[in-house]
Amino acid sequence: MPKTSLYAGNNGKPIFQEFITPIGRVMHSYHDVPQLSTKENSSEPVMEIDKTSGVSCPKAEFKVTLAWDKAELNAGLVPMRQLAAKVRDEAWGPDAANDAWLNLQAFLRDGDNPEHNTKKREYLFGKVYLNFKGKAVPVVINGEFQKRYTGAPGLIGPHNEDLMAADMYAGAYARISGIMFGTEYMGKSFISTRLNNIQKGGGPKGDGNGERMGGGGRPDAKSQFDPLATGPAPGAMGLTNLL
Repeated sequence: MPKTSLYAGNNGKPIFQEFITPIGRVMHSYHDVPQLSTKENSSEPVMEIDKTSGVSCPKAEFKVTLAWDKAELNAGLVPMRQLAAKVRDEAWGPDAANDAWLNLQAFLRDGDNPEHNTKKREYLFGKVYLNFKGKAVPVVINGEFQKRYTGAPGLIGPHNEDLMAADMYAGAYARISGIMFGTEYMGKSFISTRLNNIQKGGGPKGDGNGERMGGGGRPDAKSQFDPLATGPAPGAMGLTNLL
């Protein structure tokens, strides 16, 4: 049975549901410098009109990809799956549950599915993942685009302390807050997960730190270089005279 029309149960208006994810592993992180949207099979940027200034600017989005082991599908991810089902029914009506789309594969991406993991990234095998995106707002001054954006998500640590952008990287652990809603694009129906804020935490030591990996974060400097010289010994440079 085909899905009913979009927003069938809300007089043609979207319903936004807030969420906070369980802690997952960050696979890609463009939380501070947004990614430019490009035309299909091209490096040419997609241009859009900034609603405030009316100036044409490259479209860009902040993006974080979070992944979980598949064992979490029937554990920590259950609330997210339930919320997605609620959003589905709100967007397309109760008849949507009779559609093959019920499995919500367009929501939770399967790292073992070649259609979802098109580049066969090994770090996604055995996992499910979600992409969280937030619109980057272009900075326009006196009618000119300044080639920078605002609107980056807030970033805090496990004790709600403010973090620097460099503290978040691919390989870290975090949870994400955002809004979820049903949408359609180019004839396809899917659930969108909008990025609001990020809290780093969890992982092996509970501080959110993990082994760095490729995908939006530079490796730790100490992991790449051996010392070129031996540092001064304790007490050198007359420091003992200060004690």
